[in-house]
Amino acid sequence: MADIITKKPKSEQTKQNIIDTYLKLIPSKCWDKITVKELCAQANITRGTFYQYYSDIYDLMEQIENTLLDDVNRFYNAASKSQPSSSCSTGKFEDSFDYAPPQLMTAWFKFCKKNKKEIAVMLDPKHSDIYFMKKLKNILSEHINQMMDDDGLPDDTLRRYFTNLLIEMHFLAARYWLEEEDEADVLSTTDILNLLNTMRVGANYLHYFQSTRPDFDIKMNIPEDNE
Repeated sequence: MADIITKKPKSEQTKQNIIDTYLKLIPSKCWDKITVKELCAQANITRGTFYQYYSDIYDLMEQIENTLLDDVNRFYNAASKSQPSSSCSTGKFEDSFDYAPPQLMTAWFKFCKKNKKEIAVMLDPKHSDIYFMKKLKNILSEHINQMMDDDGLPDDTLRRYFTNLLIEMHFLAARYWLEEEDEADVLSTTDILNLLNTMRVGANYLHYFQSTRPDFDIKMNIPEDNE
């Protein structure tokens, strides 16, 4: 017997059509400047059909954002439950430190891959919602800090700067990975994860050297350029 292909209900297809059309318009126009009229024209639906599902453009964007935020939290929460701590004593660091990309780092790319179409648009720094970006940064910050706690890194003054830098690198890597058109030039998920993980590994090794090398501060002291 041939497999039965289950189609989505018409209402779900209509909603997806509205969302897809809206996402296609954002790269050429700021998200809150897109009108219901032009969206309906592009989606080939009536305004009445649009208002069956959304009260306005802001409601449409909010529902897209909430779905994505719930999903990224789901990926990170699953990773948190399965991620063992990689923290180890200084004396055993070189033999015991797990330098492989942790689950909390791979969760971001699993999320991006699943939501490729949506997140490629939502990470657009020019036309997307900056408040969504802030919410996403808060989620990443929480889990990057958890990752650093798991590694046993100190919660010092440098952590906030490192966290912000790593968040921006997550965004930059995702944009490059999602927007690259030439497949021959696209880095694999593993390649990008290893690039990001280099920052994590480097931070852990520097912390280890700081704890074990008497000349660490001397070597790390870069003279200021007074010219």
